[in-house]
Amino acid sequence: MGICIGLDIGTARTGIAESDPSSTFAFPMRCVRTGDLLDDLRSHYQNEAIDGLVIGLPKRLNGEPTHGTGIAQSVAVTIQKAFPSWTIHWEDERFTSKIAAHAAAISGNRKAVKKDKGKLDASAAAIILDSYLTHKS
Repeated sequence: MGICIGLDIGTARTGIAESDPSSTFAFPMRCVRTGDLLDDLRSHYQNEAIDGLVIGLPKRLNGEPTHGTGIAQSVAVTIQKAFPSWTIHWEDERFTSKIAAHAAAISGNRKAVKKDKGKLDASAAAIILDSYLTHKS
């Protein structure tokens, strides 16, 4: 049994989250430049047992694709070529950044998030992964 990885892919930054080995809990890990994502995945997960990769799928409120949809899909194709054994799952990412920002605000971390938006992206990735793990159960 391996871990699941969650990604909140953006134009500039990508938030990364991981599950525990039992795929019960999602934890925000880090944020990397989207252009460096493949190298980061190689350095952290090359020898790991990965049960799945969950990528947030950007959508408008009406369900239509956004500019970010194409970016996420393009990055997913690149990841699939580099890691053909990984199964990619898509999860609706609408409101995940707002939920992460709200959680940071009520926990008293609003200033820290304003200074380091990467924390917000990693938290959004954890929300995406948690949503997938909840539906999968």
